[in-house]
Amino acid sequence: MASGHTGRPGQQPNAKEVGPLRIIDLTLGYSHGMPAYGTAWYSQVEIRPLMTPETDPTGHGRRFSQFVFNPHNATHVDAPSHFVPGGKNVSDLEPDRFIGPALVLDLTHCGLYEPVTADDLEAAAGGRMRPGLRLLLRTDYVDRHWGDPDFWQKPPYLAPSAADWCVEQGAALVGLDFLTEEPGDRDFPVHRRLLEADIPILEYLRNLKALRGPIVWLMAAPMLVEGAEAAPVRALAVEGGVPYGDG
Repeated sequence: MASGHTGRPGQQPNAKEVGPLRIIDLTLGYSHGMPAYGTAWYSQVEIRPLMTPETDPTGHGRRFSQFVFNPHNATHVDAPSHFVPGGKNVSDLEPDRFIGPALVLDLTHCGLYEPVTADDLEAAAGGRMRPGLRLLLRTDYVDRHWGDPDFWQKPPYLAPSAADWCVEQGAALVGLDFLTEEPGDRDFPVHRRLLEADIPILEYLRNLKALRGPIVWLMAAPMLVEGAEAAPVRALAVEGGVPYGDG
């Protein structure tokens, strides 16, 4: 079994040139023993070997694994049903919600345990926001602090006014590399505002600092899991030759 992983993300290449395109991996992936939110009901990630070439009863040298994880533990999408009774599950969300142009907002001026407000988003957008765009909110918090013992206690976080701004601007999706809620706020106002407006939340992104321009092509479809409120995502951005209409 793999050893526990508590270090910084980014063991795979961050970006790759493919002809005229540049593909950037924005995913914080799953690993055995990775950091998990510190409460008794939140399970640790386990990657278990069920069969090895040596134990294959048929003698064919096969390898089988079993994954045990909470889908909220690494890069994932929250669907409305996470907080909204009768809301859409992951399997109900249209794939095109997760594939298309995204606007990257640089919020790296926001410090630890500091709210990201509607004014911050408006200033970072610089007039480029339009209805239907996906939003990627960058602070570099995951890149800098993943693995810290107090990771969940000190992040920047979205203020309710920021959630209102995303809804009013008609965002198709909100992705971020910091925490959605203020630590300790058990009312979850940001989750509720976004998910009640049918805006999925793409959490625990990383490597947004590798993006060169304010507009990228995002591909971040969640795993298709029937009836689930969340699911893991392999989030990728593509730069170069990206169609973006008249913007």
